[in-house]
Amino acid sequence: MILGHLIVQLRLVFRILGTDTFLAYVQCFNVTPPDATSGLHGFKRAIRTNDTRIEDIIPLTHICSPTHVIPHFGRAANSCLNSHTSYELSLEFWLNKYWNKQFYYCLCPS
Repeated sequence: MILGHLIVQLRLVFRILGTDTFLAYVQCFNVTPPDATSGLHGFKRAIRTNDTRIEDIIPLTHICSPTHVIPHFGRAANSCLNSHTSYELSLEFWLNKYWNKQFYYCLCPS
């Protein structure tokens, strides 16, 4: 959680039939402390003990902003990664606070 917000990956948006209620199926992440060098927040996929991802269904109105994330490869990147699989196969990411100035001011202490 960063400043009262959660980082999630949006997987599906749907509507309950017969209503105007839109919901989002999301997969959750755990936030780690900022990197001392770059100042970027890190986060990891939230995983259960049986290695399945933690997911949730939330009202679409609870989604505040898109974010720019960068896969964190570590010392060696997975050889299966490409532009189509890097977000699915990666478990760790950086949250790019330099993406735009509004995002930067939200994440940087005054």
